[in-house]
Amino acid sequence: MKHTAELRLVRVVAPHFVAGFETDGVVRRAAPIIRYLVGKTDDQARQYIKSKGWKASIIPDHSPPDSGSHPFLLA
Repeated sequence: MKHTAELRLVRVVAPHFVAGFETDGVVRRAAPIIRYLVGKTDDQARQYIKSKGWKASIIPDHSPPDSGSHPFLLA
């Protein structure tokens, strides 16, 4: 079954890093520092981010990069 939901890019800001992850309701890809979130639902990711005191925001009008581009941002 092919997944057709639109991916959204979420920016996470913490005291010691800024990172991103892509989600379509479930975190599909994430920067290495937050790879724990891969496979988590948006609600689970939101709860984890809040528990750490971090801030997250959706980046509007994001088109996912081609595979191979920006390898340091998303793993």
